[in-house]
Amino acid sequence: MTNTYHAAPYDISATGFYFETYEEYARRAALHRNRYGDPVEEYEIQFIEGDNYKLFEALSIHQANLKQWFDDFEQLESEDQIKAIYLAEDLSCDMDNILDRLEDVILFEGTAEEYTETYLEDTGLLDQIPENLRYYFDTKAFARDLVLGGDITELEIDGRGTVRRK
Repeated sequence: MTNTYHAAPYDISATGFYFETYEEYARRAALHRNRYGDPVEEYEIQFIEGDNYKLFEALSIHQANLKQWFDDFEQLESEDQIKAIYLAEDLSCDMDNILDRLEDVILFEGTAEEYTETYLEDTGLLDQIPENLRYYFDTKAFARDLVLGGDITELEIDGRGTVRRK
């Protein structure tokens, strides 16, 4: 789906315009005039419709960083969008640092308990316990201990339960 944006001029004697690409924005902004024929120079950039509104808001997109939005962020895959939102909102990273740090972020979609179950299964830790004792292992308590110990953090990003592993 193509995203739709609106350039709302701060000049109250001018009307705004919709656009979908940076090139369209730049072309229309260069020709834009208010009702007195003066050039319009400053805009509030609004996200109207599309797939990555939450990322747009987390990055605080405005006129000065709009080109970087289109060049680097608008087409990010869903998983990288979630990571970028986390970096922007929870770690206060700026746009220049986010792209460099995307690979460093490890996120799991789900609850701490779901993460713990997957972790135990993937690592085979429970296989080291005799089978007749495995049923006594408390996954909920282990998940709680991982959270309390700071090994994992439960987050909500873009309405999804997410776990960040250190």
